[in-house]
Amino acid sequence: MSDSTDVGRKSSDVALAHDLTPREFQCLLWCARGKTYAETALITGVAFGTVKSNLDHVRYKLNVATLPQATALAVAIGLFTPEDLKGR
Repeated sequence: MSDSTDVGRKSSDVALAHDLTPREFQCLLWCARGKTYAETALITGVAFGTVKSNLDHVRYKLNVATLPQATALAVAIGLFTPEDLKGR
C-alpha cells in the first residue's frame, strides 16, 4: 500500500498550485483515507491541534465547508486519485 510519500509528483505540483503546504496535503490525504485527527497526528508525528489547524487551512484554501467536500474536490482536481485513498 502507498503512503503519503508515494503520491506522485504531479499531485504535489497540483497541491502547490492550490497553495497547500506539504503538511496540509499530507493531513488531507490521511483524513481522506479515513483516519481521525488523532490517528493522523500519530502517523505524521505532529500534535492533534496541528492536524486540525492544517485541515482548517485546507478547507479554507479549497473553499469547502467539510472534509468530505475537500476529499471530493481533491480527487476532481487531481490532487490525488481514488487509488491513493486505499492507504492504511
